[in-house]
Order: sequence, then structure tokens, then C-alpha cells
Amino acid sequence: MAPTIQTQAQREDGHRSSSHRAIPERSGVVCRVKYCNSLPDIPFDPKFITYPFDQHRFVQYKATSLEKQHKHELLTEPDLGVTIDLINPDTYRIDPNIVLDPADEKLLEEDIQAPSSSKRSQQHAKVVPWMRKTEYISTEFNRYGVSNDKVEVKIGVSVKQQFTEEEIYKDRDSQIAAIEKTFEDAQKNIAQHYSKPRVTPVEVLPVFPDFKMWINPCAQVIFDSDPAPKEVAGSAAVEMMSQAMIRGMMDEEGNQFVAYFLPNEDTIRKRKRDVDEELDYMPDEYEYKIAREYNWNVKNKASKGYEENYFFIFRDGDGVYYNELETRVRLSKRRAKAGAQSTTNAVLVCKHRDMNEKELEAQVWKWTRPHTHTFWQHSDGRPYSSQKAFISCGRRQGGEIERESDGGAIQ
Repeated sequence: MAPTIQTQAQREDGHRSSSHRAIPERSGVVCRVKYCNSLPDIPFDPKFITYPFDQHRFVQYKATSLEKQHKHELLTEPDLGVTIDLINPDTYRIDPNIVLDPADEKLLEEDIQAPSSSKRSQQHAKVVPWMRKTEYISTEFNRYGVSNDKVEVKIGVSVKQQFTEEEIYKDRDSQIAAIEKTFEDAQKNIAQHYSKPRVTPVEVLPVFPDFKMWINPCAQVIFDSDPAPKEVAGSAAVEMMSQAMIRGMMDEEGNQFVAYFLPNEDTIRKRKRDVDEELDYMPDEYEYKIAREYNWNVKNKASKGYEENYFFIFRDGDGVYYNELETRVRLSKRRAKAGAQSTTNAVLVCKHRDMNEKELEAQVWKWTRPHTHTFWQHSDGRPYSSQKAFISCGRRQGGEIERESDGGAIQ
């Protein structure tokens, strides 16, 4: 197609027409006009009107019957990727007489590590104190290293060794024979340690149940910090804490807590008077002032997982006696609540009386019930007993307790 050629007259006419269109039409307003379509103000104030319909009908979604009846297509493989023969049940039955291929038998063999006794491995195994040991910072090495190889073989070795001893409490005759053997073992002289041949006994003391105090239940109270008052120190604080008392209380909100009471000066003088005059008690009143408030955690024989605990009493020239701790109480400081009324001014007044019949029956029951206890040896030189002490219906038998020394020094 040939190019179009414009003449001079055509070019002038086009220039005049374009210049004529470039001139904009001016409006009668000087500023630029902005058109808006805003709503008018509400002609009345808003009002709260109760509506009769449910307030959730516009927001709570409920599927219609049309949506419930619609079946959505689930595009999956016909067999879900698992080819199962539902006709022949013998398809997947394994023949017990089948012979494995020799190449597959290697997969069933256990990994047996040959002992590395080569000279090269022994040279690399030497530890030089002045050289830093090579450490690999890698999780794969720690996870799949030689140290973690066959860990399941070592688990349970200590438990298995505990059951190597013969069980002697299977039936009634075995129990009687085991108890009678404790009487014979108690008569043997202790000449050496059962596992330390270089340790020799310095002093051998008999061990008996605490016949004087066995009828009284004993409890161990554990504090999270020193309960002694800050203004008292030394022997006075020890004397004050030895006469302290704890008691359960309840605040105004109904929360229970344990109050720790300390004797006042008048009570300390009365207690000292009773000791000097060798009196059990006087018909006086003993006052105690609250010192601290605690939260408590109690465990006794009825609690699940409670372990039996015993304590020893050394009496000069008489022997060693043990008693049972029936209850263990752990006390932790109680936080003061804002706005709660303080109970720091509470006073506990105690008066002594004789025991009633119910309390006497409880002591008789505790004394006559059978007990069999086993004492184990300590390796730090503290008193211990390798014998059994038995008490049942007045039948008493004592073990022996040792004070050990290594090289002749008394510990």
C-alpha cells in the first residue's frame, strides 16, 4: 500500500482544528466543584426498642434442607491406593516353611561388635592431659554415636540384681523361719563391715524399739525457712522453738492455714518450773502467741506413696532406741492477701488434763499391733544396724548398731 501524502493545505487545516479543540470550556465558578451524596442527619434521637425476634437469627448460621441433602463428590482412588484381595483369603497367608534367600538372612542377624584390639586403635585411645579432646558439634553424632549403641541392653540391670536374692516371705512357715533367724543373727558379734574389709567397729550398741515413747504418735514437721523469731537468737531461740505449737485455723474468708505459736515469757518460766520440780504439768494456763502462718502438705500412712520413716534416740549407758514417724508435714509461708485482716494478735491458751478412755485405747492398740522393721547400714560412719528388730504382743528382740571408723579414728 502506497504511503499517504498530505498537502500543505491539509496540514494547515488539521493544525487549526487541533488548536481549536485544546481550549477548555470555563464554568461560572472560580473554585473546583466537588459533588457529594451524603445522607441527611437523623431527624430524631436514637431510642432503645425491644425487638420480639431472636437476637441470633441474623448471625447464627443454620444449614437448610437443600444443603443437607446435597451430596458432595469425594474424588479418591477406587482402592484408596491399597490393593486388597477380598475374594481369596489365602492371598496374604505366610508359609511357615518358606526358606529365606541367603541375601535376606543378613538383615536378620544381630550386630556383633568385634573387640578393637589393634595397635592403631590403642594409640588413638590414649588420653593426653595437655591436649583438648576433640568435640563434634553435631546432633547426628550425639544421637547416633557409639555411646548410644544398644542402650536397651543396659536398662534394668540394677533392678534385675535386686531380685537375685531368695524370697523368704512366700508363705507362713517362711515368715516364721525368717523371724526366728533374726534372733540368731542378733547374737552374732560384729567383727567387720559387710562390704568394707578395712572398716572395723569401734563401738557396738544394742538397738531396741522405744518402749517408753512407742505409744505416742510422732510427726516430722519440715519448714521452708527458719521459724525462729528474728529478735531472739542463740540458746533462747532454740528453747523457744522446742516448746512451739502448731494448730489449724481458718480466716474470715474460710481459707484454712496452719498457725505457728511460740510461748511467751510467762509460759517459758512455767515450763522451766515444771522441769525443775519434775512435774508433768500444773493446772495453770499456758499462753502462746502466733508467730507465723503457713500452708501445709500432710502425708501419713493412709496417703498413697508414703514411705515409712524412723528416727533413733541415743541414751547414754542404755543403748539406742528407734521410733516411728507416722506423719510428715511440710509447711510453706502463707502470702498475706490485700485487704485481709491479720491474725498476728491471736493467742493460744492451753490447759493440761488426763487422757480419756478413747485416747488410752488408741495407745494400747498402737503398742500391741505387730511390727517388723529392717535397718540398713550407712557408709558415712553414722550409727546403723544390719539386723532386724521385732516387736509383737510383748515379744521384743533387739538388733545391734555399730559406730564405724576407718583407720581407728572415731567418727
